[in-house]
Amino acid sequence: MKSLNALYGLGLALPLLLSACASDGGIEEGKKIGEMSADKEQLEQAPVPVAKSGPVAANTERALENYQKLLDLPQDQASRAETMRRLADLQLEQEETNPGSFEQTEKRLRKSIELYNTLLTENPGAPGNDRILYQLSRAHQNLGENENAEAALDRMTREYPNSPYNDDAHFRRAELLFKISDFDKASIEYRYVLNRVKLDNPFFEPSQYKYGWAQYKLANYGPALDTFFAILDRELPPGELSDVKTAVDGVRAGKKDTVNDALRVISLSFSSLNGGESVRKYFESHSEPAYAPLIYRHLAETLLEKKRYTDAAKSYTTFVDAHPQHVLAPAFQSLAISAQSSGGFVELVVQEKERFVTAFDPAAPYWTGRAPSPDILKQLRSHLEDLSRHYQAKAQKSRDLGTATAKAEFLLACARYERLLALFPADPKAPELRFLMAESYLDAGDSLKAAKEYDTVAAKHPTYERAPEAAYAAVLAYQRYSVAVPDAQKKTAKQQSVQAALRLGDMYPQHPKADAVLTRAAEELYETESWDEAVKVATRVLNTTPPVTLELRRTALGVVADAQFSAKRYPEAEAAYLELLKITPAAAGNRSELTERLASSIYKQGEAARSAKNPKAAAAAFLRVGQLVPDSTIRASSTYDGAAMLMAAKDWIQAASVLESFRTTFPTSPLLGDVDDKLAACYKSAGKLTESAAVQKRISARSNSAADKSDAAWQALTLLNQAKSPQLAAEYEGYLKQFPQPMDRAMEARNRLAELALARNDARKREFWLQDIVAADAAAGPARTPRSQQLAAEASLEFARVDVRKVSGTPLKLPLKTSLPVRKAAMEKAIASLSKASDYGIADVTTAATYELGQLYRDFSSAILESDRPKKLSALEAEQYKLLLEEQAFPFEEKAIEIHESNLKRAGQGVTNQWVGRSLEALALLSPGKYGKREQTPEAYDALQ
Repeated sequence: MKSLNALYGLGLALPLLLSACASDGGIEEGKKIGEMSADKEQLEQAPVPVAKSGPVAANTERALENYQKLLDLPQDQASRAETMRRLADLQLEQEETNPGSFEQTEKRLRKSIELYNTLLTENPGAPGNDRILYQLSRAHQNLGENENAEAALDRMTREYPNSPYNDDAHFRRAELLFKISDFDKASIEYRYVLNRVKLDNPFFEPSQYKYGWAQYKLANYGPALDTFFAILDRELPPGELSDVKTAVDGVRAGKKDTVNDALRVISLSFSSLNGGESVRKYFESHSEPAYAPLIYRHLAETLLEKKRYTDAAKSYTTFVDAHPQHVLAPAFQSLAISAQSSGGFVELVVQEKERFVTAFDPAAPYWTGRAPSPDILKQLRSHLEDLSRHYQAKAQKSRDLGTATAKAEFLLACARYERLLALFPADPKAPELRFLMAESYLDAGDSLKAAKEYDTVAAKHPTYERAPEAAYAAVLAYQRYSVAVPDAQKKTAKQQSVQAALRLGDMYPQHPKADAVLTRAAEELYETESWDEAVKVATRVLNTTPPVTLELRRTALGVVADAQFSAKRYPEAEAAYLELLKITPAAAGNRSELTERLASSIYKQGEAARSAKNPKAAAAAFLRVGQLVPDSTIRASSTYDGAAMLMAAKDWIQAASVLESFRTTFPTSPLLGDVDDKLAACYKSAGKLTESAAVQKRISARSNSAADKSDAAWQALTLLNQAKSPQLAAEYEGYLKQFPQPMDRAMEARNRLAELALARNDARKREFWLQDIVAADAAAGPARTPRSQQLAAEASLEFARVDVRKVSGTPLKLPLKTSLPVRKAAMEKAIASLSKASDYGIADVTTAATYELGQLYRDFSSAILESDRPKKLSALEAEQYKLLLEEQAFPFEEKAIEIHESNLKRAGQGVTNQWVGRSLEALALLSPGKYGKREQTPEAYDALQ
């Protein structure tokens, strides 16, 4: 978007409006207020054909002298006219063929102009006046007086429509109008030429080219597109085209720049409309050319140059949507992926890759009647793996944050892994991908599928380096499944876990976890009340060679003892416990291992309660370990699990108390991070927001990841904000100092600080933070975000309004030569500030700034009208003075109307807000005849389209 300075340049080379009264009572009039005009892009003009005069005498100077002498002699009117014409033509011809100094040139051309004008005045309607007007235009143009040159040609074409110079004149006039940026009139002249001449006429192609540019400059994109498509239809080589270089290389010599320009204007036009969608709609209403893919691609590449990555991708995908069976569809979809990737839009890249794998899967309709190509299958395979890994990584992050979408994301990863393995079963990465799929199923809560996939990895890929790990993971997954299933299915589920454990022991007896897994199997058999089987597996553990660790041996003995006890074979159980005590040396710490077994027995009660979905009972059992066996090695984990169960029971206060005790009792535990996470959640759920924030600060301070530090600190701020902490401003300032990134959070922090300053009426601090918002956004570079630009735009608008108010506080007083420059400076500053706010391209801010600019011009017009009058003016002088003031004020009122109308036009572009409405209200006052009636508002909008 052009700045408001460019659109509504002030151009205030303002003079003194009026000088003091003259001694004779008259009023000396000063210069008028300059017209305000926008900077306009100038294009290099095509060569202009010139109709030359007749032959010039060899001695031009002598000829000029003779004609001048002849002119001084008495002659009849016809001879005098011919002498004047020849003298004027000769001087013009001399300056075009052999120009002198600047002064000589201007003098001669002025003389020619004077002679031509005299001829026209003295001989109205004379034959040949069309040529004189043509020559007059040349003389003005050679002096750089393009408007006068254009006026002469305009008169010639109006008064002499059948002149032989007519086509030339219309073309030259079009070129002059184009040069002075009067594209509307230039379009009419170019159209006239195009309607009169044929393609082989030298005026046709430059007229067509310039006509298209003029329509583009007028934002008449439809006619511009029609014109440049006509050029492409003529110049591009036949056949389907999609590559810009190939297309342009096939263009005939001398037309490559024309084709490049045509492509450029077409892309710029479509980018100003609705990008790729506007291309599709254009081709729906016109015959789609064979080179349509070239248009979509060139538009996309143009948008990429402007870093409009998403719009570029949309251009590619619009082509794919419009031509789903086209041979280029896969390539264009890949280009869309590349465009989004260039912009760093990870989620959008994922979306486009999803479109690719959906549209070009071998089972998709695209391949009906044709075989999938190896190249596309290769891309498909790559995208499937990328999507699988992306969804898995995203799900892991969601899981860590406790987000509800984690499960669905894990399942989405599984679906992509499934399809990848189905399409490419012999892929070298198949074992790894299946392993990752199993992990995703496990994280998604589908422990049974996870276990089966782990089993498949171990069984089908025994040489895979992680096969033993997969076998072990299968056991753990079955165990998790056994915990999660309803009680009626637990026995079957645990039997599956046991079978997996036995397979691990059989296939990988050297696995470091084999003995532990078998011990756990014995425990699971005990838990399924398979007392005899539990004793059998536990005995296998006890008979392992080499012997299992003492801890596992004691655990196995504990299983035997517990199984005997559960079978109500209490003597046998007692014997087993006694055997356990016998293998515990007295020097080991007064039966400490036996007390550990006791602690383990208690802990098992907690596990049973947890499996039974009784969190309160589980918590009591877990916490009782610490109460009865305070030196137990499992006290930390049992305390942690106890707190987790209290949380499951929603006993937040008690859970927080246990977690705080954990921190004190186990200051070096690796579980401290998880403890703090749970503690923060407990305090938050209990409504203790300040305490929860304190924990989040501790998490932030301890974290090794910059992102995690920032996340936790932001969570703390959010909680303090909800708690309405009196130290909130200091907390936000501290956050900003420590975490200037990520951008959006830092900008929200600055915005919140500005709001807090406003709430406590601290204008200085509010101004500071608003300035900081603007500065931070400006310095962000590629890190700028829509939100940062929104906040910066709003802050800039607030500053601009301060400058606007300063303008209204600067009245125009006598002497005007003193007050007017002050008012001018204030006004220019306000316009610059409004332009700065508008440049952000935020609709609400731009429309507000435009409204303020219109009012600024309106107020300036009023200020001129209401400025002080010189004293001692007669009635006539006063009336003249008033008329002069009105004359000076009128352009500013007109400019105010123009600016408000530009705001009103945005309603037709879908922008409707209070500022568009207020511009309409202002127009009702400024131009009541056109806008005064509310019921005429739709017509007012339509008139501006």
